[in-house]
Amino acid sequence: MQDKLANHLVSVSNECEERLKFLMDNYIRNDEKLSEKNKENNQLELVKLMNNYRNCVEEIILKELIYV
Repeated sequence: MQDKLANHLVSVSNECEERLKFLMDNYIRNDEKLSEKNKENNQLELVKLMNNYRNCVEEIILKELIYV
């Protein structure tokens, strides 16, 4: 009982959070649909797009870091 599992889980959690932030930033930065004008005019589309990005990123993280 040396607390190895807890330390490993914390490190994986931190890595997942960093990866999520990095990937979401890249998706947002590289999308032309996320201009300020579109944000004001199509808020529902913006929410759909962001949810789609988040789902994609979570899928990537699960495949790369969790289900290794």
